[in-house]
Amino acid sequence: MRSRSIVPILSFMLLFTNLSYAFQSNDNVGVLVLAHGSMDKTWNNAIEDAVEPIRENHTVEIAWGMANALNMQPALTKLDAKGVDHIVVVQLFVSSFSPIIRQNEYLLGLRERLADAPMPMMVHDMENHRMTMKMPENLQPLDVKADIVLTDPLDDHELVAEILHERIQDLSTQPGEETILLVAHGPNQEADNEQWVAKLESLGKKIQAKQSAEGKAYANMISLTVRDDAPEDIHEKARLEFRAHVQEADDNGTAIVIPVLLASGGVEQKYVQRLEGLNYKWSGETLLPHENIEKFIQLRVEEGLAKINQKASAN
Repeated sequence: MRSRSIVPILSFMLLFTNLSYAFQSNDNVGVLVLAHGSMDKTWNNAIEDAVEPIRENHTVEIAWGMANALNMQPALTKLDAKGVDHIVVVQLFVSSFSPIIRQNEYLLGLRERLADAPMPMMVHDMENHRMTMKMPENLQPLDVKADIVLTDPLDDHELVAEILHERIQDLSTQPGEETILLVAHGPNQEADNEQWVAKLESLGKKIQAKQSAEGKAYANMISLTVRDDAPEDIHEKARLEFRAHVQEADDNGTAIVIPVLLASGGVEQKYVQRLEGLNYKWSGETLLPHENIEKFIQLRVEEGLAKINQKASAN
């Protein structure tokens, strides 16, 4: 049985006591959750389940898509119609380093102009299980009356490191001989990818620290992205690097591949296809389902509430 320190547990208990008080004293605050979404109901249901706890104390809307104005505007309009003065926006994306995040900032009025080419908007026809892509024309900031507080994506948050460490431990038998590969989707632009990988490496260091505290450290930690949506030459380079790292890890011990994806919806199986013929350990478990994502959402809402209260005190 794994040992668990009582200190973090007590800290979270005290934190959520404060959260409950903050929730009850901020009835004029709505929450907008932004998440990629999928035609796979399992993916969407995992997000819905993680969001459910904050519905007890807040008006909540979810907008699916990659900075999708077609879905974000109705969600914002619903929150405005319910009389909220402030909206805390929780971004359930793996990384901050993406055109998605920059377009979110523009759409929410927090950036003067688009930093990248407009993101295509996915139109989901859930009834007929179809999805079409629509390129936005003359994309403008969204219409919202409430004050917006935008919070950061998952990045290298401690709660994410805890989940990944658990996923690794479920597969690990001899840490000193194991190479852990943290593998994320990744962006198209090279500068974004460097920052994305840097956050993965930060997660790797946190995981190694946890493992060292509990026993022998892993032999190696490797962070990489598969860059599915990048141009073919970039995608192929990422594919070959992925295979090479797994092969090298297997030659020197055991390779354990961990997908750094929010939820399971089929994308993780592309990793398996890329590694056909190689030896490695794999469970395919994503960040969800896990209680830490619920905690992450609540923490981001609390951060938003603190900013709102701070601003109110200053005025």
